[in-house]
Amino acid sequence: MLVKMDEILIKARREKYGVIAVSCFSLELIKAAINAAEKKRSPVILNINLKYDFVSEEEDVELFLYMARERARRSSVPVAVNLDHGQDYRTIMRAISHGFTSVMIDASAKSYHENIAITKEVVHTAHAAGLPVEAELGCVGMADETFRLENKYTKSAKTDPALVKDFIEKTNVDFLAVSIGNAHGPYAKNITPHIDFELLTEIAEITPVPLVLHGGSGTGDDNLSKACKMGISKINVGTDLMEAAICKANAGYQENQNKGRINFLTNYVTGYQESIEYYMEVFGSDGKA
Repeated sequence: MLVKMDEILIKARREKYGVIAVSCFSLELIKAAINAAEKKRSPVILNINLKYDFVSEEEDVELFLYMARERARRSSVPVAVNLDHGQDYRTIMRAISHGFTSVMIDASAKSYHENIAITKEVVHTAHAAGLPVEAELGCVGMADETFRLENKYTKSAKTDPALVKDFIEKTNVDFLAVSIGNAHGPYAKNITPHIDFELLTEIAEITPVPLVLHGGSGTGDDNLSKACKMGISKINVGTDLMEAAICKANAGYQENQNKGRINFLTNYVTGYQESIEYYMEVFGSDGKA
């Protein structure tokens, strides 16, 4: 069933489990995510980034999102279609017009006051359309890289708990993505990030708003499971799913290259689905649909 993200995450926050937000950039991966959710009886969030996932014509985007919504509607478990990392007001309006059931505005690289102003404007418009909004406070950068923040190169900036209450009250945002030692993309080999659980505890005590962790890949199963129990309700995962899918496709090639039964796409999608199912168990959302 197609639902808004708050219908999924409020329950997750209350019952102390996390819901995977799956990076979806093809219809095959949407099917994999929903199949995994139905198999594990778990809610699921389809994360779609209009900036990075689509460079095609607007008509193709509209068709893709129509198919995503239709698959979600026909599902027996709750499925939300979420705009990931909307960068500006125009992108948010585009997402609303295309039928997303939630949107994220990411103004975290802006100053604190700019972040508030931009987020507040988006929340006003999205709420008028009946949609919940995710925003980011602190800045989640790229693993083992630097990124641009206020015209300077710096590492990820952790969320300041002293600003959390003020930010939520001024913006009326529905979900808050936090920076607590996590980062986007792959980490260096044998590196597991240090998650600041003391900071997470402090933030979770300040607000009942469901919290979001970006960059779930490579963060470690124990870290992720613990974070879900401590207030993280949504975890974005992309890199780990793609790596599992590539491994499955490569294994299929090695096994069948001389047998004439190579199907890269089928094996890739199967690996993607199996990894989603695995994380549903780690996050504790299996059986929660």
